[in-house]
Amino acid sequence: MSNYTKLTDFASKDGLSTGDPNKIIRGTEFGTEFDNIETAVATKANTASPTFTGTVTIPALTFSGTLSTGTINGGTY
Repeated sequence: MSNYTKLTDFASKDGLSTGDPNKIIRGTEFGTEFDNIETAVATKANTASPTFTGTVTIPALTFSGTLSTGTINGGTY
């Protein structure tokens, strides 16, 4: 699982003067950003009906209501 981290600050290019070669948006910069977004999206669990493989770690499990019989992580509650 990965998080998306923006590599190119496209908005900062707006402040550069006309003719500055750094003002140009290069296909490789654009492509890299979309590749990073694609990887982050493809490696995250879906919100609706997620499917997990391997060991799943949940930072904190909280709920309100009443528990009845069932199983969590191989333990019975």
